[in-house]
Amino acid sequence: MSHSLFRVIRHTAPCQHIRDRPGATEPDLSTNLRLAVKQYVPKENTPQMAGGVTLIGTHGNGLPIELYEPLWDDLYEQMKARGRRIRSIWMADAAHQSESGVLNEHILGDDRSYLPYGFAVDSDVRLSKLREMPQPIIGIGHSMGGMQLANLALFHPSLFQALVLIDPVIRTGSEGKSYAFVSAYRDEVWPTRKDAIKQLKTPFCKWDPRVLEKYAAYGLRDLPTELYPDPKIFGERPVTLTTTKAQELFTYIRPKYQDGKTGQDQDQWQREIHPEEIEEDFPFYRPEPSHVFRRLPELKPSVLYVFAKFSIISNATARQEKMKMTGTGVGGSGGRVQEVTLPGGHLVPFEQVIECATACAAFCDTELSIWEVERQKFRQRWDAKTRGEKIVVDDRWMEHTMRSASEKSSEKPKL
Repeated sequence: MSHSLFRVIRHTAPCQHIRDRPGATEPDLSTNLRLAVKQYVPKENTPQMAGGVTLIGTHGNGLPIELYEPLWDDLYEQMKARGRRIRSIWMADAAHQSESGVLNEHILGDDRSYLPYGFAVDSDVRLSKLREMPQPIIGIGHSMGGMQLANLALFHPSLFQALVLIDPVIRTGSEGKSYAFVSAYRDEVWPTRKDAIKQLKTPFCKWDPRVLEKYAAYGLRDLPTELYPDPKIFGERPVTLTTTKAQELFTYIRPKYQDGKTGQDQDQWQREIHPEEIEEDFPFYRPEPSHVFRRLPELKPSVLYVFAKFSIISNATARQEKMKMTGTGVGGSGGRVQEVTLPGGHLVPFEQVIECATACAAFCDTELSIWEVERQKFRQRWDAKTRGEKIVVDDRWMEHTMRSASEKSSEKPKL
C-alpha cells in the first residue's frame, strides 16, 4: 500500500469463541483465538474532521488482507474525486488464515465453517470505540468474505447502510470443489522466496503488479512453522504459504464421510443441505453459501454485486438469481440491488483493481447521499419535539389504542 495515503494501525482482538464446529480448534481452547486486524486511516484525516464513511472489508479464502490494499488505494482516490471522505477501513484475517492463522496455529483444528469470520467482524465492531467505527458503515467483501458479510447483515440488519459483494460465494451447489482440486495438488514449500514467487507468477499472471508484490510479502512466511519445524530439509531460507494448504482446503469443502475427527454422525451432513442440492457421488459439501442464498430476500442493506464475467461462481444464471432475490422479501430492502460485471475471473479485485474501485466508489457515493437525506429527515422530525414529548405516549397514540379497543369490544361473537 502507498503509505503516503494511509496510516496503518494494527490491532489484535479476541475472536468469536463459540465456533460452529467443535473441531475448529483444540478442545476447550477456542477462547484463546485471536484476530489480526488492520485499520487503514487516510493520512489526510485530522482529528478535527467530522463525518466520513467507515468501510469494513472481508477477504476470500487463502487471500491475505494486504492483497486488497491496492483496491483501497484506488478506492480512496475515486471517493476523494467525488468529494467523499473515508474515515477508516477495517479488515481482519479470518482466525485460521494469514496473520491470524499464525497467531492461532498451535490451537487450530481441521473442521471449518464460513460463519464465525463474519461474527468475529461483528465482535470487532462491538469492541471498537464508537468514535473509531461510527455509522455510516459500508461493507465490501470478496468471495467467501462477501458471503460472510451478507450473513452478518442478516444477523444484524441495521449494521450496514450498504454492501458491495465482489463475486460472492452465495449460491447452491459445490463450486468450492473446483478450487479445492487445484489447491490440493499445488506446492506448499519452496527453497527460497524467489523460487516461490517465480512459480506463483504463472497462475497469478493477470494480477495487478501491486497485488503480486503484496502476495510476495504477505502470502508467504519463512520456516520454521508448526507444520514444518525443520527448515534445513528444504533449503537455506525456505518459505511456505502463510495460510496453510490444509486450512485453505478445510474451508473450501467439508467431508460427508466419518473421518474420526470431525465427530459428525453418519449422514449428519444431510440435515445441513437442501435435498435438491445433495450430490450423492461427491464425498464433500459446504452448506453455508446455500443457507445465505436462500435468505437473500431478507437482506436489508442496499447491495452492489460486482460479478466476474469468467467466474464459475457467477455464470449468467447465478447472476440473475441473485438480482431477482436480493432484498425482495419481508424485512428486505425492497429490492435495492445493482450489478456490475467486469471482465476477469473470480479474483477480479486483483485483476481489475481500478475498475472495481470505480464501481465501488460510484455506488458508495449514491448510498451515502441516501443515508444523509434519511438522517436529516429523521433529525428534523426528532428535533422538532421537546424532551418531554419524546418520552411520553402522545394523544394520537392514545386515540388509536382507544379506537382499536372500542372496535374490538363491539365485535359480535361468532357463535
